[in-house]
Order: sequence, then C-alpha cells, then structure tokens
Amino acid sequence: MQSCLWCLVLVAGLLPLLLPGAATATATATDTWPRTTYRHHAVLDANGKYHLRWDHHAARITFEVEVETRGYVGLGISPTGSMARSDMIVGGVANGRPYLKDYNTLNIDGKLNKDYQQDYHLEYGMENDTHTIIAFSRDLNTCDNEDKIITENTVRVIWAYHPDDVGQDGPQYHSSNCGRKSLHLLNPEMETSIPSDVLTFNIRHQNVLIPEKGTTYWCQIFKVPTLTKKHHVIKVDPIIQKGHEHLVHHILLYQCHNSLNDSALDIGHECYHSNMPDDFLYCESIIMAWAIGGKGFSFPPDVGLSLGTADDPTYVLMEVHYDNPGFQQGYVDSSGLKLIYTPTLRKYDAGIIETGVWVSLYHMIPPDMPNYISQGHCSMECLQEALSEEKPSGIHVFAVLLHSHLAGRALRVRHFRQSVEQPLLAYDDEFDFNFQEFRYMKEERVLLPGDSLVTECEYNTRSRRNMTWGGLSTRDEMCLSYLLYYPKIDLSRCESLPEIAPQLKFIGVKEIYHPVMTWPFIIKSPKKYKHLSFTEAMNKFRWSRKKGREFNNLVHGIEMNIRCAKHDQQEWQVNGIPVLPPALTPWEPKLESQSVTCRTTCQFLDPLSIPLSLTLCAVFTTGM
Repeated sequence: MQSCLWCLVLVAGLLPLLLPGAATATATATDTWPRTTYRHHAVLDANGKYHLRWDHHAARITFEVEVETRGYVGLGISPTGSMARSDMIVGGVANGRPYLKDYNTLNIDGKLNKDYQQDYHLEYGMENDTHTIIAFSRDLNTCDNEDKIITENTVRVIWAYHPDDVGQDGPQYHSSNCGRKSLHLLNPEMETSIPSDVLTFNIRHQNVLIPEKGTTYWCQIFKVPTLTKKHHVIKVDPIIQKGHEHLVHHILLYQCHNSLNDSALDIGHECYHSNMPDDFLYCESIIMAWAIGGKGFSFPPDVGLSLGTADDPTYVLMEVHYDNPGFQQGYVDSSGLKLIYTPTLRKYDAGIIETGVWVSLYHMIPPDMPNYISQGHCSMECLQEALSEEKPSGIHVFAVLLHSHLAGRALRVRHFRQSVEQPLLAYDDEFDFNFQEFRYMKEERVLLPGDSLVTECEYNTRSRRNMTWGGLSTRDEMCLSYLLYYPKIDLSRCESLPEIAPQLKFIGVKEIYHPVMTWPFIIKSPKKYKHLSFTEAMNKFRWSRKKGREFNNLVHGIEMNIRCAKHDQQEWQVNGIPVLPPALTPWEPKLESQSVTCRTTCQFLDPLSIPLSLTLCAVFTTGM
C-alpha cells in the first residue's frame, strides 16, 4: 500500500502537465472559443450580473458562469446556503490566461482551503472589458470527501465575485458581492415550442395591501376569457411584483363551480376568513400551483390544460399566500399568473391531484424532535374507485411539486402497486422552504387501479417548545404533493388524516365535552386537562424525544380518514371512510441509480494519465 501512495504523490505532481484542465490552462482569453450551448440557465443575483448555465450527461455535469467583473468568480455547493462546509471553485482570467482552483470550506469558520484532489476540469475561459466567462466540469460523484455529491435533491448554490483576480495570498474578500440560490441541477428540461397563434391571459391581484401579520392568504375570483371553442394552456408563468419575491410564497389557482356569475368578480378578501364571500366556497378544485423560487411551467408537447368547453372553468379563484414574518408595513402587491394558451389542440388534457396529509389540526408534530415523519396516504381504495370508473388503463404522472413549511427537511412520494413498493415517484432530501417548484419526471409514471401513494415528510422541530400543528401559517405545517398528469379524470384530492381519538388517548385524555360547541374542542377529563382545548392539552403534556418517537409510531398505525374528492365539490364513495393504513417498512435511501465505483489510490481521473501512472506504479512497486 505504501508503494501505491508514492505513485499517487508522484503522478499528482505531474497532473498539471498531463491534464488539459489542471489549475492553469494553456488557452488564452484572446483565443476564439466555441461557447457551449446549455439547456439550463439561472440568474443568481437580483441585479442580473451573475449568470449560471449548466448541462449534464450521464455522470458528469458542466457549468458556465458569466459575471459582470474582470476579477475572480466563485461558485460553490453548500449544505445550508452558507460558506461553512461547502465545496467551492474560484476562477478567472489573469494576464490572458484562464485559471481555476478547487477549494473547500470544511472548517466551520468558512475559510477557503485548496482541495488536495482537484476534481474540477477547466473547459474554457475568456473575458472582455466588462465580463468574465469561465466554464468547467466535474463528475456528479467525484469520490472526494471534500466535494459534495450532486443528486436530484435541491442544491443550495452559493456565489461570489470580486473586481480583482486571485493574488499570491489567495482570493480577496468579496464583500457584498455574494449570495445563495437553490436549484434543481439535475431536473429534466421540458423542451416545448411556442406556436405563433398563442394568446395570453394575466390573472393578477390589484394593489393588495399586505397586512402587518405573519401569514395572509388573499383570494379573488376571476373570469377566464370567453372562448367559442376548446383551447389548451401550454405554459404558466409567475408574475411576481419586483421586490416582493420574499413575500409571495405560493399561488394556487382553483376551478370554481359554473353556477357562479359575474357578481362574484372584483372582490378580493382574505381566504379562510369568517367574513369572506360565500362564493369562495364554490372554488375547491386546484388546477395550477406555483411556489416560491419556482420558474414558469411548460406542459409536455402533447399535453395542455383545457379551456373553452362546458366542463372547463368559467371562473377561477386565485389564492396568494403572503409570508411576512417581519410584520413589514406598506407593501402593496399586484402579483399573479400569466396563462399562455393556444387554439392548436394537443392530444391530452392535463389534470392535477393534491395528495398527502389533509390540512388539519389533527396533523400534529411534537416539539424538540430531530426527525419526525408524517405520512399522507392516497389510498388504494380511492385510486381503485376513481381509476376503475374513469380510466382503467391508468393515468400518466409527468411532474410533481412537493410542499411543506419551515420545519420540513425531506419529502418523498412512495408508490405501491398491489402493496409492492415501486421506485420513488418523487423525492427531495434537501428540501428548501424557499424553493418549491414543479419538477419534471425523467420518465412518466403510470398510476393504475389498485395502486397507492404515500407522501412522507420529515420534520425537524428541535428549536420548538410547543406542538407544531397542521395549518395554513408557515409556522404551521403541511405535507402535500401535487401531481400533474394526463389524461384528466374526476379526482382533485386524494389524502388522509389520522383519527384524533388515539392521539388524545396517548396523552391520557379520557373524555371530551359533548356536544362539541367550540373549535378546538374542550377536554372534560382527566382533571389535569379539564376545560383545556385539545391543542392546549397537547402542549401541556410533558414531551420527550422518547415520547415523540412513540407518538410517531402510534400515528403510523392508527385509523385514518380518507379524503377522495371529485371536482365541483362532489366526492367518491370511499370519501370519509376510516381505514387502517398499510403496514410500511421504513423507507431507506437507495442510490443504485447514482452508484459510482470509486477509484483506488492507484487509479486516476483522466485516461491520458493511465499509461504513465501504471508505469510509475510498476517501477516503484518493484523498487519497493
């Protein structure tokens, strides 16, 4: 083994001579470089000065950064969005020569350290009077403990730049020229062409004064364009008022019952409020969703959202969730959605199903739990009934949006067929509350009668001293997944909610007051909980992590109430029926699709170095 290590040291010393992408490249900025075309693009800063482009093929990913500077540029992957414990590169063009170094900040103070193993390959670099462009590539898994593995999870990208290049003492401090942005680096890109006959329709709130409180849901009903024939919506873009990106957390678009008339229009009000217009109650079927950090969404080339037929919405309700934890004053918002539609019809109508845990106080998470898992079931009974009647050959899921709030850490959708688990439908083990968007699936997934889905959400409540409740506020929790699919069937929600009685029994509740006159309802006995609401009793209970784990196991095995809803406020027969959840084995991560055979110390990254490395290894092994 010692001889092999000598080989590694010697060949590592020769790497700058062997590898064209080593720390200093022979190309100059004055050379004519054919810039690569990339499928993905994101602007990382608010001023449009830092552009990131990327593409990936098989097990390798290539980046190009274009930054308004003539100094160095930095790009990194961080577990939290901060500098600490990050994987970084710093590059630029100095004296006509591009350069690139692989760094890490494994120390908690965020200090840059050069990686012993330089895993980023410089592709090209150039600059002009205003901008620097650097392109580089790496393996998704470099087999280097100082590099982050790039997966389908959310990736927190950190960036920085400086007006000066890297000097002998290393990069100078970037000051305020830095930031972070969450991205899905491996998200498939939906390639779709926009026909010349497209029309647009903007649905926007008008001058909503955002209240001085943490959470506001604002609703208004809009009338869709009057059409004489069927059209298809092929793209939906968010319209977020500039400067309000941090306030607009998500937007939902609901189809309203066609019994409404124009008197319902032009009335904006808080949703879920005792004084809200009654017309809001007739808008329950979700037809589109957008969440913070997301971009516009394009439907697949053969799929569109139908408008213009008798079954399509005449009226829609737009719900905007404003998140204002700082109770800021004076914000007036006119955000919304742009619908791009066409008379050129596609083959299939799209639909959307909300699955997961029914939003309710009966969904509860104990305090101080480093890992608590909620499960929301789209039950076999619901899918069996709906699909057997509507589409026995199944529906095709092509995109998924995973949705949770501040305590959420990881989400996934498990798929079962006749109780046999299939590959995950969707997952994100690095969930970021501030970045939620529809993610296209690599391959469409067919759901058949007899299938079932389980949306699992992992929460961390270590910083909380009271129960976390299912609810609308961002300090409350949700555990939902939105499935975009085709062809459309009459199913809008497929969810579950654990029964409350066993949860109350866990903390020792014996009896509640009947009839129930208040919400949350009131406890009658035992004495220690008497006259307390059930939420107050849950908070009074002396929780420990051991008790929290026991409670979590209990909730996974008790009866659940099924929600199986059609459009237009109708329900399938299984709706409301209590059933026992299936017994599930705990989910374990499977990395077969990302498996990499990491090289031994006598193996090298570039095939050009193999002959020399083998020769040196043979010489020094023999010599030893």
